[in-house]
Parts: sequence; C-alpha cells; structure tokens
Amino acid sequence: MTYRIGIIGCGGMGRSHAQHWQQRDDTTVVAAMDISAEAVGRLAAECEVPATYTDYDQMLASEALDIVSIPTWQGARAAPTIAAAAAGVKAILGEKPIADNLGNADDMIAACNQHGVKLAIGHQRRFTPQANEIRRLVASGAIGEPRIVSHIAKPNAGLLNTATHAIDSWRYYLGDPEPLWVIGQASRTTDRWERRSICEDLCMGLVCFAGGARGIYEGDLPDPRVAWPEVTGSEGKIALGEEGRIRLQQDGQAGWREIDPAPVLTDQYQELIDWVEGRADDHRGNAVQARYTLEIMMAIFESLRIKNVVNMPLTTRECPLDMMVADGTLPVLEEGRYDLRAPFPEQEQKP
Repeated sequence: MTYRIGIIGCGGMGRSHAQHWQQRDDTTVVAAMDISAEAVGRLAAECEVPATYTDYDQMLASEALDIVSIPTWQGARAAPTIAAAAAGVKAILGEKPIADNLGNADDMIAACNQHGVKLAIGHQRRFTPQANEIRRLVASGAIGEPRIVSHIAKPNAGLLNTATHAIDSWRYYLGDPEPLWVIGQASRTTDRWERRSICEDLCMGLVCFAGGARGIYEGDLPDPRVAWPEVTGSEGKIALGEEGRIRLQQDGQAGWREIDPAPVLTDQYQELIDWVEGRADDHRGNAVQARYTLEIMMAIFESLRIKNVVNMPLTTRECPLDMMVADGTLPVLEEGRYDLRAPFPEQEQKP
C-alpha cells in the first residue's frame, strides 16, 4: 500500500516532513497546505507535491489522505489536528510542543481517540542512539537510582522552544515516569514572544518524578553556567561524549568509560507506519507522552501564578503565563513586542 500524505504548515519543519515522506517507497506526499500561498508553492516545487491549498478543510475534503503531518507553530496546531481526525485519516504526526496549552492538547488527543486516529508528536530525540543508550543504562541500574536530570537552555530560546526537547528527553532517559510535583519561577517585563506565543524573559523549574528523581531546568538565568551530566545517579553518572558516544562513570571504578551506542533501526516516520499497520504496539512519540512534557512546562508557569508547588496532574487548561499577562500580574515594563523566532513586521531586533 502507498499511503497518501498531506502536509499542513509549510515552513522549515514542513519541508523536513515532506522530504522524509517523499524518500519512502510506501508513502507519497499528494498535497500541502499553508495560509501563505508563497510558502506552500515553494514547498510544492521543492518536494514535487502536486496539489496545494491555503485552507486545510478544503485539502482534507478533497484528497482522501491517509496520514497528515502538521508541523505548524504550537499555537496553530490544535484546530487542524482536530479537523484531520474528524476527516478520517489513519494517523497524524505533529511537531513539538504538542500545543500551546493543556486545553488544546487535551482536545487534540480526545478528537483522535474519538475517531480512532493515531497521534504522534515529533520528539525525535527518542530515536537517537544516545538517548536510547542512556535509557538502557538507567534501566539496567548502571548508575544506581537516578537522582538528577538537568538542562541549561541556550540563550534567548524560550521555555516552549527548548524545554520541550529537554524535559521530554529527561522522561525518556528515566523510563517515562509521571511527574509528581513542580515548582517554578519566571519573569516577563518585556513584550517577548516565541512563534506568536507569549514568552517569558527567564525561568527556572524543579520537577519531582515518580521514584524521586529531580529535573532542574534553567532558561536565560544569569551566569555562571554550570555543566551537569545528563543523568546523575546514586552510584554514578552518564554524560554525552564526543562523536555520538556516551560517557559512563560508576562509583568504585576509575574514570569515565566511553560507550558507542547501538544504532536505532527505525525513525518516527517508520514507527508511525508500523503503529498504523499493527507491527508496533505504540509510538515512542505518542501524544500522551508529549502531553506530559507540555504539562510540566505549564506547571512551571502555574507555580508562579498560584505562588506554590503544583501537585500533578495539572488541570488548568489555559497557559498560566498567558493568564498572568492578561490579568496584569506580569505587566510589560519595556514596550515593543518582539518574537524570538518569527519577527513581527514592525520588530526591531533585540540583542
């Protein structure tokens, strides 16, 4: 069978999805959609896509699609996902983060469950040899009980941009434990945005996972930066090495040991096909896992909003950061909106 693929969102990630699908023998991209006629035309020309649309409802009604990729910005993903599920596709592959708030994520998952559609989110680091070797080492007890995972974000990135990678990786390393509680802090005095979602100026979060492991996230905090291993355990540490290797330090043994991870013989596209065809019981990027990642990020903001620890699960459907900006809790003190990834038309570049 050759699966008919549609693309909704024709930016850089849309091009990546289209190229990956077009490289396969069992899939063909038959249609693409973007609100920008220029963007969809450019992708269609580069990836040899025969049909283009600027309305996803028209595309879904016309093309008898089997699978839809939806690599839009996070704030625009829920509506086309729900529409694609209702249109009867077999599977949807979205980008990360799954959505811009928990309410939209829950609506996406509910729609797919209602219509029997498989929904995966592109947390592609779950398919890297390094991540899978770290997960294997942690599960084997190579460093005892995992205690700390951490991430210091690159400057001027935003929580929804970089933490979606980092926090999802933490959970994958640890065997996908549920979060128990989150405490966080954030600041927003400038009118900062990230792909048209309201963005904090800086933040930090402390996450407690089932089993007791803690996750520490820092975003745009002052120097000095501190280098942490990927995972610190009760009996050792795991770090990323050079050239794709993993470094393992075990208590009672001298120095660090270099490990070459075994290759991963699939990717998110193949695993989605395998999931559809019943050869895989699940997809490691299942939207349920992506929801946990979003829930933790939203809980960092919720902790600031309620001025307390957030005991999970989080039930606030709206983005707590948006709520605090709207109600004046976080007023803009420096006028002039700016977007870190997609400049506004009037934007002057910020340092």
